[in-house]
Amino acid sequence: MNDDRQRYAIHAAVFAALANPTRHELMHHLCDAPRTPSELAELLEVSRPNVSQHLAVLQRDGLVKRSRQGGRVLWEVLDPRLSEACALIDEILGHELAQRAHALEPAGIAT
Repeated sequence: MNDDRQRYAIHAAVFAALANPTRHELMHHLCDAPRTPSELAELLEVSRPNVSQHLAVLQRDGLVKRSRQGGRVLWEVLDPRLSEACALIDEILGHELAQRAHALEPAGIAT
């Protein structure tokens, strides 16, 4: 496999990991600040084992890392620039989401 194809395969694996809405939401929360699995489970309103499974996928694809601080396990983004990427995605898609919301409004009724 040539270098470009290998790079695209890696990109595809990362995008596949983020294609899951729960993992995508996890990334956004971790871009805000390092968090424990319990904190993430509470934010997402899912079980802690479910969060752990999703974190394992994100770790496998090189997006997050685990560390210990005192008696706590914290998860955080591997590269701080991922926070910038999350913000950019929100900025790019924010316009699209606003247009979709506007298209769903009943005629003459503003939300």
